[in-house]
Order: sequence, then structure tokens, then C-alpha cells
Amino acid sequence: IILFATLGSLTYGYCTSIIATTLGQPSFLAYIGLDTAPNATQLIGAINGLYQAGGLLGTILVGVLGDWLGRKYAIFCSACLCILGGALQTGSVHIAMFMVARLLTGFSIGALVTLIPLWQSEMAPPETRGLLVGLHGVFILIGYTTASWVGVGFYFVHDNSVSWRVPLALQLVFPLALAAGVLFLPESPRWLVERGRSEESLTILKQIHGETFAEQEFKQMSRQIELEKTLPSSWGSIFTIPSYRKRALIGFACMFFAQGTGTQVINNYGPTLYESLGYGKAQQLMLSAGWITVGIFANILDAILLDRVGRKWLMTTGLALTGLALLCEVVLLAVAAGSKAGSAAAVAFLYLHICFYGSTLDASTYVYAAEIWPTHLRARGCAISTSGLFVSSLILLISASDAFAAIKWRYYLVFLSMTAVGVFVFAFFFPETRGVSLEEIAKQFGDQVVDVHLDDCALDGDDCEQGYDIQGKE
Repeated sequence: IILFATLGSLTYGYCTSIIATTLGQPSFLAYIGLDTAPNATQLIGAINGLYQAGGLLGTILVGVLGDWLGRKYAIFCSACLCILGGALQTGSVHIAMFMVARLLTGFSIGALVTLIPLWQSEMAPPETRGLLVGLHGVFILIGYTTASWVGVGFYFVHDNSVSWRVPLALQLVFPLALAAGVLFLPESPRWLVERGRSEESLTILKQIHGETFAEQEFKQMSRQIELEKTLPSSWGSIFTIPSYRKRALIGFACMFFAQGTGTQVINNYGPTLYESLGYGKAQQLMLSAGWITVGIFANILDAILLDRVGRKWLMTTGLALTGLALLCEVVLLAVAAGSKAGSAAAVAFLYLHICFYGSTLDASTYVYAAEIWPTHLRARGCAISTSGLFVSSLILLISASDAFAAIKWRYYLVFLSMTAVGVFVFAFFFPETRGVSLEEIAKQFGDQVVDVHLDDCALDGDDCEQGYDIQGKE
């Protein structure tokens, strides 16, 4: 179930990354008119910016659709919209059409990148939630990598239309498969309980978690959701109730500062960065593809570490190490720019950047941003959390073309500054959530919690009796 859901992760990764190699295809630039346009830099910034703006809107919409339609039907609708956006990109005949298509695709992937970890977190048992939801990050990187190597391969295709239209057409494969199969998967048990469909929820839990553990989990879930129904659940309450507001700030900051490390800028502008270091077109594309390939293995390590090390200090350490890689990159570009050895070292530190980011932050942020929210607010909360990703990316990507042209390597100082602030925020304000059920996480934010714990007897398959109590702030 979790693996099938990662088709949405693949969709996000491929659709987001394919633009990097597309903008590196001379045939695309010539066809669309970017090779001769006097404002080409601004147009490239707009192409990236519209995609991120669409992603932000799609993320916010999840706060409505995720509760109204349910998790899996919202995923189905998002996948269908992604198919439409991808088809329009593939068939684009001028730059305006391509921009509209990127906006639509961005809208759909904004929804998918929010819905997939939300749904996965509500399906996964607490002791392996980090690993299972962490697969979302792993498959995002697989999508990134697939797009990069497809772009490299088609760079050597001499048909001017095929060289960029086929890579864009391939982004239809993953959402088509997702839309074809997602309705056959179970709905989130927690969403079902919230909608009064408790018997259906218990049946699903027994199928995916085993009977004894499922019954204990169902008791805890039902009691907690029953309590949450008496609590405020409006958009306004998220910003007026202290515990909700704390989640909103932490969730948004989690995604915002992670993207503030500049990872998406390095990915999307990879060919431009490597060109500035003196590498040719084919080398630029291969270095970009190799860079993102490293991220797959880093994300696998991240998913494994999440349930062993925990979330908070893994992410904090990762930010610090990523900042160190950025600092070394800045120093090299400032003092050794132009030399062959300096260029090679600069590439090496960009690779270290993705190693540190992927192994500590990429999968972690999606897991953390989804699990900190209670069931009655999870769709809206995940929308707020993931909006941090798109706000940060929107700011950095829109300005990247002009920034690299005007101040060159100094633009890395923006990433370095945001990363330094992020280390402080993560270390002093983020609670740890490792190994705790979604219902019990609420206690760490000062909310009322029904005291029904998933004891070892339930995990071991033994029967055990539980009493109920309300803990936390009134």
C-alpha cells in the first residue's frame, strides 16, 4: 500500500526535475524562442515560478479536498489534473502555452506531495512510521533521478522535437498508473472514523496491522477522534489556539528551512551552475543527473535512521552539515573560481550538499510535517506545512536566474544564511516524535489526549485490558 502510494512521490519528483534538463536542451530553447528572447532570464524564472506558485495553490486546496473527498479520492483527482498538465506541456507550441501547462502541473503536484505523506502517515504503525513515510522522500528522488537521466539520454537524440517532447510525455506514466489503481486501495482508517464509518475502519486496520494490535489502535484512535470532535477545527482556530498555532509555525518552518538550503535551486539550475564552472553541455547534464542520483541512496539512509535516531536531532544535524557544505562552496567559488582544481572541488561540495541533505532532511521533513497534526486538522495542517516548501522554493527559484547573472556565487550566501537560522529554530523549538502514535503526539503540543497506549502486549499479539483517561491541558 505504501509503495503504491509512492507513484505520487515519483510523479512529484519527475515533474519537478524534468524542467532542469528541458531548459538545458538547445532544441527546446530554439523552438520556444528562449535562445533569442531579450528577456530569456526573466522567462526562465517565470517558468519555474509559475510551477511553484501552482504547487502552493494545490497544497492549500488539500486542506479542503483532503477532508471533503477523503484521502484517496483527493489523490485520484490530483493525478488526473497532473495528466492534463503533462499532456499540455508535451504538446506546447509556444511559451505561453507551456507556462500555463507548468502552472496546472504545479497545482497537481502541490496536492500530491501533501496528500501522499498525509495518507501514508495515517496508514503506518507507529514503530515503522518513519521508514514507511520516509519512502515518500526516497521515491521523490527516484523521480528526480529518472527525469535527469532521461534528459541526458535525449540530449543525444538529433530529432529536435523528440529530444524534448518525449521526456515531457514520460511524466504522464506515473500519474496514469496512480489514477488507475488508487481507488482500489483502502481509505485512511482515521478519516473513516472521523466520518462515522468505524466498522469499515476497523476492518482495514485488521487487514494491514494484525487483529490484536488493530483493536488496540482502533480503541485509541476512536476515543481520540471522539475527543477531537469537541475541539475547534476551523482554519481560524489554527492561528488562534496556541497548540495549533505552534504546529503551524513548526510545520511551515520545517519545510521552509529545508528548502532554504537551496537544494531545488541547485537541481533546477544545475546545468547553469556547471556551465559557470567551465563544463560543456553534455557534462552539465551528466553532472546534474549524477548529483540527484546520489540523493536516492542518501534518502534511503534517512528513512532507515528516522525510527532509530529520531526526527529532531537528525534534521538539526543535517542542516548544520548542509550549511558547512554551502560555506565551503562559497569559499571555493570566491577564491578558486576559474581553475580546474577549484571547479572540481566546487562540484564535490555540491555533491556533499545533496549527501547531507538527502540523508537527514529530505524524507524527514515530509514525515515530521505530516505526523505533528491531529486527525481532525491533518489535511489542513499538512497544507500549511507543505506550503512552506513552495513559499521557500518560489522565492529562491524566481530570483535565481537574475541572482546568478548579477551576483553569481554570492547567491549561495542566501542559502547559507537561511540554513544557519534553521539550525537554531530546529534545535530549540521542535519536539521529538519518534515511536509515538499519531494520537499521543498531541500531548507534546499541550493538547488533550485520551490515555489509551499501544502497549507492548498489543504489539506482541497478547490480549490486554486498557482503561481510558483524558490527559493534557484542559
